[in-house]
Amino acid sequence: MTKKDIQKPDSRIAVITLITVIVVILFSIRTALVLETALVLGAMTAALFALYLGLSWKEIESGMINGIKNALGASLILIIIGMVIGSWILSGTIQTMVYYGLELLSPSIFLPAAFLLAAVTSILIGSSFGTIATMGIVLLGVAEGLGVPKAITVGAIVSGAMLGDKISPMSDSTNLTAAMSSTDLFEHIKSMLYISLPAALISLLLYTVIGSFYLESGVDLANVNQILSNLEQNFNITSWTLVPPILMLLLSLFKVPAIASLSLSFITASIFAVLTQGASFAEILNAAANGYQADTGLELLDSLLTQGGINNMMSTVAIIMAGTAMGGILEKARILEVILDSMLAFIKKPRDLILISLSSAYIMLLATGEMFVSIVIPGRTLAPAYQKMKIKTSVLSRSLETASTLGCSILPWGVVSVYIQNVMDIGFGYIPYTFLSFLAPIIAVIYAFSGSFIFKSE
Repeated sequence: MTKKDIQKPDSRIAVITLITVIVVILFSIRTALVLETALVLGAMTAALFALYLGLSWKEIESGMINGIKNALGASLILIIIGMVIGSWILSGTIQTMVYYGLELLSPSIFLPAAFLLAAVTSILIGSSFGTIATMGIVLLGVAEGLGVPKAITVGAIVSGAMLGDKISPMSDSTNLTAAMSSTDLFEHIKSMLYISLPAALISLLLYTVIGSFYLESGVDLANVNQILSNLEQNFNITSWTLVPPILMLLLSLFKVPAIASLSLSFITASIFAVLTQGASFAEILNAAANGYQADTGLELLDSLLTQGGINNMMSTVAIIMAGTAMGGILEKARILEVILDSMLAFIKKPRDLILISLSSAYIMLLATGEMFVSIVIPGRTLAPAYQKMKIKTSVLSRSLETASTLGCSILPWGVVSVYIQNVMDIGFGYIPYTFLSFLAPIIAVIYAFSGSFIFKSE
């Protein structure tokens, strides 16, 4: 039986089904913050409704498989990203970037430098959490020596970490958003840049202006000097180790597919791991599978460098599989089709669709405090609407990232915000200074009303 042979449910049943699925996911997350299980339970709930609507189990299974097929590319990319991160650290790439970045740190430009260092670190390791817990702590110690208020410093660090996370092909949330909106990874990142770059430049200017008011002569760079010394003792710091990320950047600019460019970067990094750090083939294989396990004697540095590996990406792969399986059932039962038809009756312009994308992501975020859920459900629901209006789904993916991921960093009960508060030992005071999370949605709304950078599909 084809999709067209399956009878459309009425709009009331469709809405009840989607709301019930969402409630099951929310209740599961509130009970225990395990998103993989919550999404599997959501898929089970969707399957029960599909059975009620008359679908056979074979049809439901077909819907799940078709949904998962759409995410296989993203899952493969995440697996290779785990290998790449492990090889970059093994080859000394991350260490070299951290070393050069800290060496260039100057009191006169501390806040903008903190913003940029956090951004670069986050781009390289693909994790805002990892950046905040490592580079963020280092920069916080420097800020105390400079007399820069803690709230402003944390705001700059979080803005930089979130910026890097959003435009990094290594980021799990970036890959998840691309998968859920049926968007090519590099197309998504390119689309994000139209919002992220203006927001970053304005943020950089604001941090520069604010930073000029908090400069004092008493500077304590003990933490920085300790890290620099530790890096020199444990690794061969050389500019040659920057070849792998530069190669990946060049390949992406020439529109080489993500899997190919990441694979070449992994191979190059593995070669440099042997040449510059004396790594063995066994160490390369282990770093690719389980990530790099740092043992430098400095706990803060070890936390930063213990990253990567295929196994550490499996949780995100499971989230993508469960989310797309759930979406596949809802699509097979024509639930999403009915809801979209109802929505499209009110959507007259691309502007309306973009505003609904932002709003739905924010509503899910407010309800759950979890950015992944606010990406998965609106992404699976709204992607067909963009295709019908002949707008590239990269516009949807950047809207979801702008609202969900950046919003989660300033929502007091958001998972990211709670993490920041705990790791940085701070209250809500940093939120007004996390400029990127406020500027990006403003820019997105301006684009929606002006019609700028709303890309049409062929």
